[in-house]
Amino acid sequence: MCSSDLAGAGAVTPVEVNRVIIGKGVDRQFVYYWYQSHRRVVASEYSAKIFTVLDAARYNRTDAAMVRVIVPIAEADTTAAMAEEKARSFVQALFPTLAPHLPS
Repeated sequence: MCSSDLAGAGAVTPVEVNRVIIGKGVDRQFVYYWYQSHRRVVASEYSAKIFTVLDAARYNRTDAAMVRVIVPIAEADTTAAMAEEKARSFVQALFPTLAPHLPS
């Protein structure tokens, strides 16, 4: 697992998200995931938990979301670059429409 910086459509600064390739048998999938809480996007689960505790004390809120985007990797694509590009394009298009449905 490693992290990657993504710039969402209309975002001023890129956000850090986790990227990982998962598999079972011969099937492999490319995954981007992150934690979204009170006005922030966080890649680290530990940081997300800390922010949840701080938000509970400051704002009396503990709502948060884990967002995960999964793209299958075709057998012909051994480097997973095509799957990552599809996931990146989807996430960039997703960010503006996702915001109203997540904690703010």
